[in-house]
Amino acid sequence: MTRTTLDAAAATWEAIDSLTPWAQNPRNNDDAVEQVAESIRRFGFASPIIARAADRSVIAGHTRLKAAQQLGLDLVPVRFVDLDEDEARALALADNKLNEIATWDEAGLAEVMRELEQTGLDLAGLGWQSDELDALLSEMESTPEAPATAPTDALPEAPPALTSPGEVISLGRHTLTCGDCVEMMRALPEGSVDAIVTDPPYGIGFMGKGWDAAVPGDTFAAEALRVLKPGGHIIAFAATRTIHRLTVALEDAGFEIRDQIGWLQYQGFPKSLDVSKAIDGAAGVERRRGPEKVAPDGKPASQRLARGPRGEGAQAGDKYGVYQNDPEATCYTTLPATPEARRWSGWGTALKPAIEPAILARKPLVGTVAENVLAHGTGALNIDACRYGEGDAAWPGPSAGDGGWGGAVGEANSAAQGPSGIGAARPVVGRWPANVYACPKPAQSERNAGTDSLPQHRKAQLQGAASSNVNDPVSARLESAPMGNHHPTVKPIELMRWLARLVTPPGGTLLEPFCGSGTTLLAAEAEGFTCIASEMTPEYCDIIRARYNAHRGES
Repeated sequence: MTRTTLDAAAATWEAIDSLTPWAQNPRNNDDAVEQVAESIRRFGFASPIIARAADRSVIAGHTRLKAAQQLGLDLVPVRFVDLDEDEARALALADNKLNEIATWDEAGLAEVMRELEQTGLDLAGLGWQSDELDALLSEMESTPEAPATAPTDALPEAPPALTSPGEVISLGRHTLTCGDCVEMMRALPEGSVDAIVTDPPYGIGFMGKGWDAAVPGDTFAAEALRVLKPGGHIIAFAATRTIHRLTVALEDAGFEIRDQIGWLQYQGFPKSLDVSKAIDGAAGVERRRGPEKVAPDGKPASQRLARGPRGEGAQAGDKYGVYQNDPEATCYTTLPATPEARRWSGWGTALKPAIEPAILARKPLVGTVAENVLAHGTGALNIDACRYGEGDAAWPGPSAGDGGWGGAVGEANSAAQGPSGIGAARPVVGRWPANVYACPKPAQSERNAGTDSLPQHRKAQLQGAASSNVNDPVSARLESAPMGNHHPTVKPIELMRWLARLVTPPGGTLLEPFCGSGTTLLAAEAEGFTCIASEMTPEYCDIIRARYNAHRGES
């Protein structure tokens, strides 16, 4: 086997049909072809295909080659190297394997993504799924300030969980079972639960977690119906793309679908394809870049007249102004290069995700609502306990006081709610509760309260990445903020308190089959309910116990 030096000649454009893929290529790249094709549409070929000079067989770049074929390209950039067959095969294997060894600096990645987002740049086609971007950027948003120097000592390997699978833990008046929720529910008597408030898996494969492979199905729905009292409500979250599956499962089990509740948190990240750029990319035309954001007429954004969507700042005589998707009024980092791209300037493929829906369903009544309420204490919603006071930030509508969209919680409403939100006579204060509740994601201080004694995790370590660059202040700040609560989808306590209060009678029993890091159980503690909970992951059960101990006696 002869070793030779790689030819460093520049790439040349070659006919795509003149190249021969490696028939024995053991790398399965079919799942990546569409994303690579999208990248080529947008950026062109950032890296050439590497081929053996002797026979034009492809060594590296098989995915780029398939993507180019899918796009219908005739020519591709190729750099030929002078290697014998054995060395060529070895290079092909090394090219793929070495890419697996490299890891991401999660903190630095989050900072770059945030900077790109703030410029208005479209992040579609970069290879990250939408939920991965959400998790990455929301972590950066909620991480507190810390010294610029990251600790040099690595966190020790996490010890085994304190909780054992199958263990049943008493937490005051609450019960937590470490195990499968359906098995736990099967052990409950029929008609023994007043309400179910739960945050189950969304079925979108969040951050590659196996437990998020599917939404709860028919078996779960049937057990939920059985354990609820007649007229008992269930509130269960799901993703916007999968809530229909959960809804159908509940309806098929016998539930009445009553409504859908939306949690507005405004912190989602838009993953939209810039259609104009995609058109130019497909045409193989390079767009002109400016020194700053520029509009399609070539003028810098700073020199253009500011115009709102309904004409704010528009010139006299312009009744409605110019809409934001008008090429003449919208600012871009690059200019459309073709007439077709100019026509589709300002068009994308996705909205900014700002809502997480929850289905509200009810077990059928026995008799009328009045008869059911008197007999079982269930069947109705606690309207007065969940009203929005004047200025309550959870209210997403206009405020009578200032015409705005929320603000600080009004004194009258705070007094009416009381420390526990139930059990006290209250004046009728505030608006009728809507099927929307607005509040931000929980801060690090809320999600990590009480978990200092648990094994601490850092973002990069959870993702299997190497330590962050301590010379980068953002990386250092994130690396120096260990997390005791490493559950990826923590709901805010105030949201779950409002939902629990809406459907659970005073002093009632609440079921949370997917307890996660324990937010619903904490909400039940604060509201005076008894929570029966289950969580299948022992490490998360440890987090629930720690958070409960920290919140015990607080409301």
